[in-house]
Amino acid sequence: MTTEFDLSCATCGSPLSKRTVSVDHLNARNVEAAVCGNCGDRYFPESTLRRLD
Repeated sequence: MTTEFDLSCATCGSPLSKRTVSVDHLNARNVEAAVCGNCGDRYFPESTLRRLD
């Protein structure tokens, strides 16, 4: 199954890397995101979105 970590940035086409980012949310303090090292855009995998729901 392809995840956000396997894709390129939709904005600039650069590779994405897995990072842990902090969030202010009751169900999660730190979550995984795919972050573009070039433009800084963030993409959240489905597993992260489920934790924030």
